[in-house]
Amino acid sequence: MRIRVRLALFGALVVALAMFAFGFLINLLAQQTAPNDQDKALVELVESAATELAGGAAALLPDDPPVQIDLAEGTEPFIAVVDESGEVLYSSGQAGGAPPPIPASVIVEALEKGESSVVYSPVTNVELNIHARPWQRVEAEQRGVVIAGQSTAVIDEQLRGLNALFWIVGIIMTIAASIVGWLVAGRALRPLKRLADTTEEIRETGDLSRRLPPAGNNRDEVGVLTRSFNGMLEGLETTRHELSDSLAAQRRFVADASHELRSPLTTIRNNAEFLAQRPEAADSDRDSAIEDIVSEGKRMSGLVNDLLILASVDAGRGVEHQPIDLGALAHDVVRKRPGVSIRTDGHAVISGDESSLTRLMVILLENAAKYAMDTPS
Repeated sequence: MRIRVRLALFGALVVALAMFAFGFLINLLAQQTAPNDQDKALVELVESAATELAGGAAALLPDDPPVQIDLAEGTEPFIAVVDESGEVLYSSGQAGGAPPPIPASVIVEALEKGESSVVYSPVTNVELNIHARPWQRVEAEQRGVVIAGQSTAVIDEQLRGLNALFWIVGIIMTIAASIVGWLVAGRALRPLKRLADTTEEIRETGDLSRRLPPAGNNRDEVGVLTRSFNGMLEGLETTRHELSDSLAAQRRFVADASHELRSPLTTIRNNAEFLAQRPEAADSDRDSAIEDIVSEGKRMSGLVNDLLILASVDAGRGVEHQPIDLGALAHDVVRKRPGVSIRTDGHAVISGDESSLTRLMVILLENAAKYAMDTPS
């Protein structure tokens, strides 16, 4: 799955989980507050009705209200008025085709304590929340209880409506989050797409001079990646040039070494053939041939040693340095050359390669013996 799709789905999932958690908490809060809100509304309604009845409105109550609420189907509040004996004088709600019966305990408690409330079921599948207040007209010697009630199903309807709202909003928000995540991810990943395209082009063309254009914000992760990639390309290009120069130098060295080796090999072969074919040759000629063979052999040995050093460096081994006493090394080199002596004073310890220093001293002695005006000592 592409990163852009994963980011869009991740954003949609986060929004969906957030909406689910938020809706769950709101639902819990609504379950706690909805009954209290219903109680408060019914208390205000019953107190208002009781006040009007005490002012003379009881005489104006019709026997049959113009509109009656079916409490089994509707969830609107209703008003009922009963006298102190419990006879219903007025009711705007019906349950089972008749005014809902009011429990006697509610009437007694309201008349004695001034208020009463209860949740009960007057008929099957109908649950009512009612609040009662007493009313009285002293001059008319009328007394009774006014009741405000409402079906508890209204709370379930409110919760269902709230849940439906959250489902609709959640789906819309999830879809919107997916679209926004898709667009934002595409914009954020565009430099990475350029990086991939540039990498592919470099792989196909081998052109290490290509560079990524600077990102919009050089301090973010994409900007850092762009700089790192361009730095890597610069390093690779430099290494490639250095490697090319090194290979060219090696080719020249190998060509020169091949040419140099051809000459001593030819000399050695010719002198060896002379010695093999002319056993009766004069001693001076034989000594000269042997001297040429030894001289050219030393020359060829030096070239071979140079090639070995070059191969060692190319293999990454390099030259191993170790503590070396130059005086002791010089005495060892001179010891192998009759007629040459050396005098040293103290010790001179350095860090270097013993074989390379030995070859250097041998070359110095050979040059001294060859070009010195006086006898070596």
